[in-house]
Amino acid sequence: MKKQNTTFEFMQQVWSSYQKTNSLQETAKEMGMAYAKVRKILITLGKYETDFSIMVAKERQTGKSIKEIATELGMTTNRVNAYLPYEKTIYDAPEQTIDAKKSKDYRKRNKVAQEKFVKTRIIKAAKIAHQKETNVKMIMKEESKGITAVHLHLELKSEFLNDTQKRMLKRYGESSTGEFISRDILIPSDMPLHNLHYAIQRLFGWQNSHLRRFHLSDEVYQKVTSGTVKGWADLVGVLFQAPSEGEEDIFWDDDYRSGSIKAWLKKKYTGPYFYGGDMEDIEEAREDIKSLLNQYPMMDVREPFHAYYERTEGKGVDSYRILRKAPLIDLTLEEMNASIMIENGTENLLERLEIAKVLAVENEEVRENGVFPIARELIYNYDFGDNWEVSIIKRSDCNELLENGDISKEELEYAESTVINKHIPVCIYKDGVNVLDDVGGLGGFADFLERIYENEDKQEASEHRGWAQSLGWNARKVSNKMIL
Repeated sequence: MKKQNTTFEFMQQVWSSYQKTNSLQETAKEMGMAYAKVRKILITLGKYETDFSIMVAKERQTGKSIKEIATELGMTTNRVNAYLPYEKTIYDAPEQTIDAKKSKDYRKRNKVAQEKFVKTRIIKAAKIAHQKETNVKMIMKEESKGITAVHLHLELKSEFLNDTQKRMLKRYGESSTGEFISRDILIPSDMPLHNLHYAIQRLFGWQNSHLRRFHLSDEVYQKVTSGTVKGWADLVGVLFQAPSEGEEDIFWDDDYRSGSIKAWLKKKYTGPYFYGGDMEDIEEAREDIKSLLNQYPMMDVREPFHAYYERTEGKGVDSYRILRKAPLIDLTLEEMNASIMIENGTENLLERLEIAKVLAVENEEVRENGVFPIARELIYNYDFGDNWEVSIIKRSDCNELLENGDISKEELEYAESTVINKHIPVCIYKDGVNVLDDVGGLGGFADFLERIYENEDKQEASEHRGWAQSLGWNARKVSNKMIL
């Protein structure tokens, strides 16, 4: 029997690949893993660094928590964590402790269970298709009686833009400030996060090419979960996705094959809305979290990976220290993440949730314990390599846009009528041009603008423009009502 690689051996394989390719992207392709994961492994091994990774590592070494570092720097814990060494077992090639084996068995059982859902899912999909095909007019007429137009402000931004990049975004990216690109839209009040995802793709110029998720801000997440496994588990199926929810559930309706990607996206964000992912059914989700908790009536609580790495000086030769034993339900989320791997994380929001119910407007009371509305802001995170982040806020009205002359009363009335009668979102204001996939985030997009507009090498500029056009990007101005 072939000996299974230890975590450290697997990390060395990634390093060997990177030595050959000298490219994070090519290493990710060769190893069949995410770009961001390659970067994090190399940072863990001390083989890759940036000014930012050096800075956060120094802060971490002083004993500060990731949350403390993020708060001081004014950014998300996800961003800070992405540039720190691993502090949990790497999922692809872990050193198999008893608890790790239990976790693996748990995932296997759930995979088998999900395969049993196939027949049910086919029947369910057929019913949905039949219902949508034969009764769509009746449904829209009936549902439109209670539908209202909800104003959302979407802001694409990055904490890491330098002065040149801000200047490029303002000069060529048509951003009013050079610090963000934004969209204001009206949506049907019954639109789920799942369908909003497709609208966001169209609004900012992406083509649904990468993974995505919706999550709360770190502060709200800690508040609603109390930072504990129990606090999180109580909200699985109510607010958060089940631990076994995977791509086959999130992408249950991802059926694009060819043709116009814009037309395909439009079908997805046009109502009436249905959600067909099995694992977001509350009963399935509750059974899933119950199954996970039952796997660990008593478990080893391990030292964090950063402590292990420092203690072994990066050699990975000793076993992890066991700090104590306790039931999974009694752990903090930080302790759980140091001891077992929840592949899809614990922060992802259910995509079946209606955005208008989840979000509160400016002066509305925010509730807790899974009672909506639960936050004043959601984060849409797309492409975990480029790490695009869109802040989503619900406005009580459009008065500011009207007062600033960004939209006329007639345009607003037309947009509201379209939302209600056609069951479709409408863009009412935009600040900044569309971006594109695989350009390196907002900072990379600003660099791209500099290369095509201020590059003295016209041939190189033309090649960059041609590459962008192959991904559906162009510099043509598009009216608000034509964006969606």
